[in-house]
Amino acid sequence: MTDSVVVLFKKAVSNVTAIAIFSSAVTFSSAALAEEAASSDASIPVDALKSQSGDSVFGDADPAFKMIFKNWSSQGRKDPVRLTIPSRKPVADFTLTSSYGFRSDPFRGRRARHKGIDMAGPIGTPIYATADGIIGRAQWVRGYGKYIEINHGNEIQTRYGHMSRLNVKPNARVKSGDLIGFMGSTGRSTGSHLHYEVRISGEAVNPIPFMQSNEFLIAQKKKPGKALGGPVE
Repeated sequence: MTDSVVVLFKKAVSNVTAIAIFSSAVTFSSAALAEEAASSDASIPVDALKSQSGDSVFGDADPAFKMIFKNWSSQGRKDPVRLTIPSRKPVADFTLTSSYGFRSDPFRGRRARHKGIDMAGPIGTPIYATADGIIGRAQWVRGYGKYIEINHGNEIQTRYGHMSRLNVKPNARVKSGDLIGFMGSTGRSTGSHLHYEVRISGEAVNPIPFMQSNEFLIAQKKKPGKALGGPVE
């Protein structure tokens, strides 16, 4: 009787061991397949594996393989820049000191085109991205002083000038409302303010329609200050 129990026990252990080894082999083969595919041309194995990536040799969904395949297939891919439209104020509270269009240049005293708007406030006032995008230049640029540009897709770009400090670096991805820097008076400027531009295909357009709101109308009615500036045209 005892010998029979021992024999049955050994058989049971052998079966369990075989199942464990078989499962390990399946897992290893799945990982090896992903590794092999990653080392070859990604466009071919991705399409081939999509139809069978979720099935193991048992015919059931294999969560481990799905996870490996998902992580591998997403490596090296960067989300494309989607078209986003500037649709908020870059500064929460400000006084509009210079509008878009022709004006008397504060340095030369003659009529010149102003390709943005000047939004005055204390040095250190937070400045926010007006739409999702990717940072282009974030550096000192001639008349702009400390300057940031954000590319929003489809050749739409916003520019932020005269900042006291930058809070982002080139190629960083930002969301609408993210803090990108702080107001200042660097570059060609007569006082603390933000010079803000919206450009389409490189051409400056009036930023006001992109940020029209009750708050903006109130800012227009405030007593203008002397914080003016902008790059030389």
